[in-house]
Amino acid sequence: VNTAEAAIDAAIAGIGLTRVLSYQITAAVRSGTLRTVLEAFEPQPWPVSLVHAGQGLLPVKLRAFLDFAAPRLKKRLVQAT
Repeated sequence: VNTAEAAIDAAIAGIGLTRVLSYQITAAVRSGTLRTVLEAFEPQPWPVSLVHAGQGLLPVKLRAFLDFAAPRLKKRLVQAT
């Protein structure tokens, strides 16, 4: 399987276990379609970062993307916990 969506579909179909990011299955877990297992083996949370080269001034398009993405990522990640 080479996409999270395919892995999630396989898990929903009962084909087996999958390891995906929690926000990708929040709705399925809440509805009971999927459930978490092997919780003792979950990795530690990894912070999300937006990274750029940082050399001189930021291009306007990059600044616009960072300003757009940062609050949305923060909101989405908080909702998934």
